[in-house]
Amino acid sequence: MKKNTQTQEFNDILADENSVASFNYTAYQSGTLEVQFTINNPQVFHSSDGPKNDMNDLMEAALQASKDKLSTYVATEN
Repeated sequence: MKKNTQTQEFNDILADENSVASFNYTAYQSGTLEVQFTINNPQVFHSSDGPKNDMNDLMEAALQASKDKLSTYVATEN
């Protein structure tokens, strides 16, 4: 059996030192990507550029992690 290694990241997105959202992802060795994004203070999140920019940066990092995992993945033969 081949192990499917993964990378996980859990991040809070802050505005004025208060958590306004969370962004969590798991990138698997096969390139599969699971993302959970939750906005828990929509008024502050949508009225500030900082949290939106942070979310965009985190999404780019998640996509890159998926791409990096896939680049080293070798599918098993059935």
